[in-house]
Amino acid sequence: MRAFGIQLAREFLYRFFCTLHNKEERFFMKALRCCFWIGIFSIVLMTGACKFGNVSMTILQTSDVHHHASGYGPFLDYTPLDTADEDCVLGGYARLGALIKDIRAKQARKGVPTLLFDSGDFLMGTVYDLTADNPIAMQFFSQMGYNAVTLGNHEFDWSPQGLAMLLMNARANGFSVPVVATNAVTDPDDPGDDGVEYLCATGAIVNKTIIELPGGGKVGILGLMGEDADEKAPVAPPVTFNHDYAFIQGCVDDLRNNDGVHLVVVLSHGGVEQDGTGDDADLAANVTGIDIIASGHFHTATHEAQVAGPSETIIFSPGEYGEYLSRLDITYNIFLRKIVKYTFTLIEVDDTTAGDPATQGLVDGYHAEINADLAENLDIQLDSPITATTFDLEKAPLQVSGIGSLCADSLRAVASKLASLNGGIPCDVSIVASGVIRDDIYPGRSGVVTFSDVFNMLPLGLSPYDPSVPGYPLMSIYASAADIYKICEVGLTFAPMMGSDYYLNFSGIKIDYNPAYAQMLQGVRAVYVCPVDDTLNLAEGTLLDPADTGLYHIVVDLYALQMLNVVNNYLIPAGIAPVVPRDADGNPVDFSNLIGYRIDAGGGQELKEWMAPLKYLPGLGGSIPAGVYGPGGTFTQRVNFVAY
Repeated sequence: MRAFGIQLAREFLYRFFCTLHNKEERFFMKALRCCFWIGIFSIVLMTGACKFGNVSMTILQTSDVHHHASGYGPFLDYTPLDTADEDCVLGGYARLGALIKDIRAKQARKGVPTLLFDSGDFLMGTVYDLTADNPIAMQFFSQMGYNAVTLGNHEFDWSPQGLAMLLMNARANGFSVPVVATNAVTDPDDPGDDGVEYLCATGAIVNKTIIELPGGGKVGILGLMGEDADEKAPVAPPVTFNHDYAFIQGCVDDLRNNDGVHLVVVLSHGGVEQDGTGDDADLAANVTGIDIIASGHFHTATHEAQVAGPSETIIFSPGEYGEYLSRLDITYNIFLRKIVKYTFTLIEVDDTTAGDPATQGLVDGYHAEINADLAENLDIQLDSPITATTFDLEKAPLQVSGIGSLCADSLRAVASKLASLNGGIPCDVSIVASGVIRDDIYPGRSGVVTFSDVFNMLPLGLSPYDPSVPGYPLMSIYASAADIYKICEVGLTFAPMMGSDYYLNFSGIKIDYNPAYAQMLQGVRAVYVCPVDDTLNLAEGTLLDPADTGLYHIVVDLYALQMLNVVNNYLIPAGIAPVVPRDADGNPVDFSNLIGYRIDAGGGQELKEWMAPLKYLPGLGGSIPAGVYGPGGTFTQRVNFVAY
């Protein structure tokens, strides 16, 4: 069409100049009129050619679902096939599946292809982590026909070899979705990532994938781990991640110049904030040629897509736990090589969506398998009642909370009860980082708190020493009074700079804090140690002298111990001695071999973090005490803001 328009223009010019040469004025006016109409006709033809190059598509994205196959909320309340009961649970595979199938079918009737992606952290976070022999997340991806997924930091919670095991188990059960990990770098000389290297060699993990659309057009996909996510993956080594913008630019250029793609989509576990800042905004500002960044990691629900960088890159994120589904409808012109139109919609996944029966059938099948294992090993079921509550227990960003205090109390109380198996010394202090508290506790319709709800509160991790049962092992260490002051300072002063995940919840101590002294690393004005049998942290406590040379027994999870390197390297200012965890004899902890610091739960079983509240909550009298952990409860007195 465009060539035809050009030929008409040439013909007109030839006749026009002939007319001038013959000086036939009457033909000149006719030619001028012809010029006008042929010009209009040519413009129409050219416009039609551009429209002919338009390719429409719909992109759907999930991210940071963290194995919430049954949504986010009370386990007993989730009824995905019933929209009449108005349950408050958000997300869930069945509802996501119904939305995906419906959108895909409607777009197919219009001749518009739908692409489906996930931007990482699809594992780690609920009782469904117990499906390691065939992870339910990956079977959901297979059932829904995802086009590609990338890896998040929590996919490495079980180490590179653990991740390889999960992927190989899934592939043995039919999983074949491309896992795109563009900037992941393995170490050929270290056996610790041999499983990942095998998956790369066999094409299960790839550095790019290309999708050819049925109506024309090629889409190139990259998958990136962001710098912040990298920092929060302490056991990912020997796998590392290349964050160099020149490297990423080379990957984008390769897709465009060598693979001939028309559209570049990055599945990024980097993160974007509501104000348009974050690792993915920086990526768009420093790398050209990226059309779309489907972002994850920060758990940000972007109700409007953001546009950033010289390439006007479109960035969006679906929040967390499957509570939303990102939808981007675009029109891309393969001649102009740009997006000429787009519409973004953040779809809430709630009880107004009737769940997909086939997807719920998948989940129910896993329920039967999990319950069989739980019955054999713990004499419990997913829906077994553990306690009850009449109020919400929710994390409060960068401040002491009822749920944070409950988690910390459970660690200290249970570890102290097991002291006879672990050196005979009760625990003085326990520490729980807010980042490992994943799900809040809600009363729901019944007020019952089930095994699933309790597990989901502290579900993360895997032990390199006992990988048969998921969960971070709890570790027994000792610290000096001076180091306890420093740890408190880290948890209160530096958390706002590093993010709310770094906020520390304590049991066994109370803190006087004045933020006016924070810049001098003296915001913690006083620490008071409560008696070891003061389970609920109610006593005023005894003032801890920073110069005290004694050692205090502390319980933390393995992740917090591993992240201590980040604390010492990035949070403790130069010139100030780092925090040195010690054993009972005062020797520095041997980080190369932490096996001897684990807390024994009996029979050689590690005490996993999720086991602590499971053992602690039934002893609170049948329900969680509102006077301690409820709104305005005594937990609020654990950090006191003072003027001195």
